[in-house]
Amino acid sequence: MKKIIIIMVVLSFGLTLVSNAQKKVALTTFWVKKYIGFDQLDGPAALATQIMTLSENPNFDLTSVLDNFYETFTKEYSKEFPFELMTEEEILKSESYMTYEPKWDNGLMLFKQYLTPKDYKVMTESLIKGENSNSRQMLKMFPNADGVMFVTMGYDFVKKTVPFTAGVRAFVKIKLWNQEGKKVFSIREYGTSKKSVAIVGGIPIMKPSKLLPLCESASEKLVSDLSKKIGKVTKKAAKKL
Repeated sequence: MKKIIIIMVVLSFGLTLVSNAQKKVALTTFWVKKYIGFDQLDGPAALATQIMTLSENPNFDLTSVLDNFYETFTKEYSKEFPFELMTEEEILKSESYMTYEPKWDNGLMLFKQYLTPKDYKVMTESLIKGENSNSRQMLKMFPNADGVMFVTMGYDFVKKTVPFTAGVRAFVKIKLWNQEGKKVFSIREYGTSKKSVAIVGGIPIMKPSKLLPLCESASEKLVSDLSKKIGKVTKKAAKKL
């Protein structure tokens, strides 16, 4: 009798592993935004213009950050997931995906602010709910996937303890929805640069050569910290897919 019970337990465990291994998720958006938020600084109106100019400056190049994050996510983080990511080709070569026009709440999209690996679409969760939301449209587009995932990274200026200085904080959002449109998990993690830049007249120094190292430092801290937590957060995800 004990042997039978042991065999049944082993078989049950094996079936569970197979079931989880068969779960697939479509990673349908992945981007890094060059625009640095400034809510913490309470700077003058000119600050917004300065930041917009910076985000469109080709010398403020975060491509290396994007490439490192994407490679880490798809090759290292993915090993911790209790599901498989669909291949890039399955997503990016889909005719319906290539022709899809993402929904944006404000009706305005400044593409120069966003960097994506390969041909990924720039999408957000969007305040638009129901069948027309980006996440719902992606679920319809990939019916063979058990869920769809959005991964985004951005930056904010943060005040430092030294007066008249500011650092940069990187943040990432990872969201997964199942085929019912229910959110399986939502992860938000932060990393702050060690160094800072001076604030002059309420505006941080806006030279790309000064701010790019801060964004890179904050991103490295973020990616490193997230690698220690991603497995724990996503462990129960397969049960909700």
